[in-house]
Amino acid sequence: MIRVLTWNLFHGRDGLPGLRETLASTLLRRPVDDGRYVHLNRKLTGLMADRIRAWAPDVCALQEVPTGAVDEIAARTGMAVAVATTGPLIGPRRLRDALGAHNPDLWRTHEGNANLLLVGRALELVPGSARTVRLNPLPAILGAARPLRLEAGELLRYLPEPRRAVIARVRAADGADVAVASLHCHNARHPELVVRELARAARALESLAAGTAMILAGDLNAGPGHPALAALAAQGWSGAPAPPGVTIDRVLARGLEVVEPERAIPPSEREALTRLRGRVRRVRLSDHDPVVAVLRASGSPAEPPAGR
Repeated sequence: MIRVLTWNLFHGRDGLPGLRETLASTLLRRPVDDGRYVHLNRKLTGLMADRIRAWAPDVCALQEVPTGAVDEIAARTGMAVAVATTGPLIGPRRLRDALGAHNPDLWRTHEGNANLLLVGRALELVPGSARTVRLNPLPAILGAARPLRLEAGELLRYLPEPRRAVIARVRAADGADVAVASLHCHNARHPELVVRELARAARALESLAAGTAMILAGDLNAGPGHPALAALAAQGWSGAPAPPGVTIDRVLARGLEVVEPERAIPPSEREALTRLRGRVRRVRLSDHDPVVAVLRASGSPAEPPAGR
């Protein structure tokens, strides 16, 4: 039994719709308060890691993680970690980490970020198996420009964002292996770009899996009805159509039985309390719902592990 969680952390920021950064929050570090919720111009990755630990996944795929928070998340969750940094990457990493942590509202995505694959203690991250895969290598971007008739604006959005997946094999106590990927596809205006990125990720997993089961988890930027999902379904992947309430954050599997289908964790479960000028306010962690699913290899026991 493998409990899989995926979550886009929004660079460790809060993400209640309609309550975002302002000029005052960016320049004066002043909280934005609507009387119940608050937007804080600071990183909240510690609170996010605590929630992940409480949800107790066996495998966790994270996207839009500040690179400076990787060690903190691994330590607070107690999980083994494999990481792939992605763009845009401007300037030395430590400088970007420091600037992004000092003023998240100002730097936002420009600090760079990472995709993480976390593995819980019930499983083993197979030594030497972790690797990164570029989903949009430069030749592929340029090669798609003419046949897909990409506009100049789309190319300018696409070229500076080197999307990468992190993939690895995880091993159960009985010695069975599963190949897993954490990925974040480009938010492309042309759907074929996402089709190609997901196909590249699936091929990379197949080369690593060597006949074992596979899991693709992450922010696919492919909503219900997207042609990329139909293409994967034709190759035996689960997840098309999406269950109700599940949109672009997905847990897809091949060679595994779906015991509990994907479901979005309600926003209330990713909210935290904070004090602002002596009053209690709520903070909503990230602008994405985490998505969780439970999978099982054929022939595994039907009962989930104790405490799940």
